[in-house]
Amino acid sequence: MNTIKKLIDEGIAFHKNNKLHDAKIKYLKVLKIDPRNFQIMKLLALIEYSLENYSNSLNLFSECIKAKPNNSDIYSDRAVVYHKLKEIKKAEKDYLKAIDIDNNPNALFNYANLLRENNRLNEAVVNYNLSIKAKPDFANAYLNRGLVKFLQNKHEEALTDFNAVIKINSNHANAHFLKSAIELRKENLIEGFKNYEWRWKSSLFFTKIRNFNKRTWDGKEDIKNKTILLYSEQGLGDQIHFIRFVNLIIKKGAKVIVEVDPRLLKLFKHTTNFKNIFSQGDKLPNFDLHCPIMSLPYKLKIDINSIPNEPYLKCNTENIKKWEKLLDKNHKNIGINWQGGVDPRQDAGRSFRLDNFEEISKIKDIKLFSLQKINGVNQIENIKDKFNLNIIDNLDKNAPFVDTAELISNLDLVITSDTSIAHLSGALGKKTFLLIQKYAEWRWFENRSDSPWYSNMKIFRQKIDGDWDSVFSAMKDDLIKLFK
Repeated sequence: MNTIKKLIDEGIAFHKNNKLHDAKIKYLKVLKIDPRNFQIMKLLALIEYSLENYSNSLNLFSECIKAKPNNSDIYSDRAVVYHKLKEIKKAEKDYLKAIDIDNNPNALFNYANLLRENNRLNEAVVNYNLSIKAKPDFANAYLNRGLVKFLQNKHEEALTDFNAVIKINSNHANAHFLKSAIELRKENLIEGFKNYEWRWKSSLFFTKIRNFNKRTWDGKEDIKNKTILLYSEQGLGDQIHFIRFVNLIIKKGAKVIVEVDPRLLKLFKHTTNFKNIFSQGDKLPNFDLHCPIMSLPYKLKIDINSIPNEPYLKCNTENIKKWEKLLDKNHKNIGINWQGGVDPRQDAGRSFRLDNFEEISKIKDIKLFSLQKINGVNQIENIKDKFNLNIIDNLDKNAPFVDTAELISNLDLVITSDTSIAHLSGALGKKTFLLIQKYAEWRWFENRSDSPWYSNMKIFRQKIDGDWDSVFSAMKDDLIKLFK
């Protein structure tokens, strides 16, 4: 018995320190001496799961169930393995068995997760409710219920859940990060951007924080005559959107180094007065402090009334003129963009089809120009017999967005989906019609037809989720009035 106890103690010590292979060796030795040791079979099953030996894990959990058929934890744990293997029916059966035995809170929680992943959102909420009732301090159950409420666009209820998580654990990064999206959507920029700083610690945020051997600017330190690195993050549209805040740092008397995505380097060199602008990956000059650009609104204490919303990108006059010959001065020239990316995590619901513009094309004295690049261009072939769309060959041949910015500067209007073109057109000060889904991203706020970010932008928002027809109908009426 002393030998078994020693092996168990050593195995558990290895297990706690995440030395799984070493723990596995000890547990196997125990089972050679005592093949029916329930505790060790269970621990070994958990290790096999962690090591992705799913078949072994299932076999061990099944042996545990034979030994203790009324142990809800084992059914719940085996369900997790089936869940991982996407054997949904088997997972559901085991979760429900565990729940039936004693309302196992972990089974309720994981079953709710399974339901959420399979878009059975109302059922998921019921099971999160039950898991919280069984375990009132179950932070992750509050968090995931809040996430479902967020997906259902029940933002006040989601906010209540995220606050409950923070009450249980004030340093819960995911709760703060998710809370920020609701606060920002509701125009509470001060608190929203404060909580947005938790993104770097959130498992829901996929960009890693940069590490420099210099301190991060806290927004309080005087930066006059100091050199600060402002570096971009996230998507191209995000970078175009937030580059505006660099000018506020320059006004504080700082010497600014700007680092951007390589695809945007030439655009910003052509349209800003930044003296030191570099591509990510370039060797940077020395600097005293650094700050990610999307943290600047928090550091600068920007609220809904202090957003700098005047045009902040400007093309060279000579470069603008070279596009004039392509445009007909007797017509209203309109640039259109209909699709963003193809990743559903970013683009879900944002894009619409090119053929939605057919009625718009019939308005007298307008010409439509495609601003679409890569994704969505395959739709052009399908509308050739329906309406005329002007295509400029080799647009942005030398660098992304440079030609597009110069072309936009010549146009009378840009009509776009929620993508980087919206930010480019807005930043250039061009009259822009932005077409968005009913529940759009936080930066377009709620129920607004204007944008505090861009003074020349008008927003056309779906009233019914997924209904683009009424959006285009409303926009057509505005176009006719605009170009009378």
